[in-house]
Amino acid sequence: MKINLLFFIIFFVVGLILLLISLIFKYKDSTTIKSCNKAVKGKVVKYTTWNNNGVSFPIVEYVVNNVSYTQRLKYGWIYSKSSSLKNVNTDINNNVEDTNLRISRNAHIATNPLMDKFPIGSELDVYYNPENPKKSYVLRFVKSPMIKILLLTAVIFIIVAFIGLAFLPSN
Repeated sequence: MKINLLFFIIFFVVGLILLLISLIFKYKDSTTIKSCNKAVKGKVVKYTTWNNNGVSFPIVEYVVNNVSYTQRLKYGWIYSKSSSLKNVNTDINNNVEDTNLRISRNAHIATNPLMDKFPIGSELDVYYNPENPKKSYVLRFVKSPMIKILLLTAVIFIIVAFIGLAFLPSN
């Protein structure tokens, strides 16, 4: 088989697979938004033990039909600006209800900025699926960042496949 054709097939198929996976994530997000149409107040009970850029996320407990469930507050992306000269307190540079979080923090040691905004015991809205209350989201829905990552990667693979078909030797 010719090198450029084999190269094209491999990159094109990988691109299509990545495109399909991104569409699956998009479909999952849209069904979650449609199905989680009931709201209830939940209380922050603790924070995640792992963190992302120095941010631990509040875990919210909510009750539906006398059954207790938990869900954590999610963000799509966390943008962190670090400086050794910054004080220990971490500042949030946007609204905490946005889907992305922008913070300024000390590069060596910093506080969790969400603990000040959502202390233990504070109430947050939880939207859940009435048919399956375990499926839920806190405060607002955040689309999966994997959709954009996979879609961009798929497009790059497909473009590289066509470039390879045009420029690689055909022997």
